[in-house]
Amino acid sequence: MMRDTSRAKKSQETDGVEYKFVSKHQFEVDIINNKFIEHGEYKGNYYGISLDSVRSALAGNKVCLLDVPTHRIKPLRTKEFKPYVVFMKPPPLQHLQQSRRNVKVIYSQDEKGSAKLFSEEDFEEMIVSAQVMESQYGHLFDRVIVNDDLATAFRELRSALEKVESETQWVPRHWMLP
Repeated sequence: MMRDTSRAKKSQETDGVEYKFVSKHQFEVDIINNKFIEHGEYKGNYYGISLDSVRSALAGNKVCLLDVPTHRIKPLRTKEFKPYVVFMKPPPLQHLQQSRRNVKVIYSQDEKGSAKLFSEEDFEEMIVSAQVMESQYGHLFDRVIVNDDLATAFRELRSALEKVESETQWVPRHWMLP
């Protein structure tokens, strides 16, 4: 699946390989016309995943693994895309604090890319944010994986993806109607 960007192509990059390079104006037109699943801006350039790139991947019988904001799940739950939604949930606060105690977070707002340890507020914000996501969008989740141990969570995610590729999935009846 190809990501779009409005940034200039670097000399070693090929359009359509690393990114689909488009003008800033075209990217903004595409945003207005709702052609992106998600998009954002970084250092004055746009980046995003277009609906067309997902359609292209699906047409090639590929499985798309997307990391999208929860508010973008519902627009994807259509007959066309038939997503299998996995929510990666943080563990209880005590486990989160213990397992991430020495992990540093890199802040994108800092141009130097400096890192700092997670604060108590960061941990609490993760838990509250996850609770809000689950209460507002939980009905759209097909699977919830608690990210208590990275290796275990990865195995569970891989198993879920293998099932999506190999087993019949239930979908809403209206997706199958003409």
